[in-house]
Amino acid sequence: MDNVERALGVVIGKLDGIDARLDRQDESRAKLHQRLDEQIMRLTHMESDVASLKNKVEAHEKVTVEVTTLRTKAEGAGTVGRWLLRLGIGIVTFAGWLLGAYTWMTGKPPP
Repeated sequence: MDNVERALGVVIGKLDGIDARLDRQDESRAKLHQRLDEQIMRLTHMESDVASLKNKVEAHEKVTVEVTTLRTKAEGAGTVGRWLLRLGIGIVTFAGWLLGAYTWMTGKPPP
């Protein structure tokens, strides 16, 4: 009978050990799920921040395109202005030559 009681004691002790290990595994699993939930929340916040940042970058890109377009138009206007100035100087110079030629040929200034 002692052997049977001793064997039962050993079996009960092993079952208690298994039960304790199962309890620890349940706690460990609960902690793992808790950490996983925390990671999901952090990822959700990061996705929200990235979406907000994306919207800001798109808004900045629109402004950059507008500024670039305006700069290109200003450069074009400056180029046209330079050519018009050169044309005006050429016309005034040509008119001066014509006056000089008229004065030289007639010997008197234009009327």
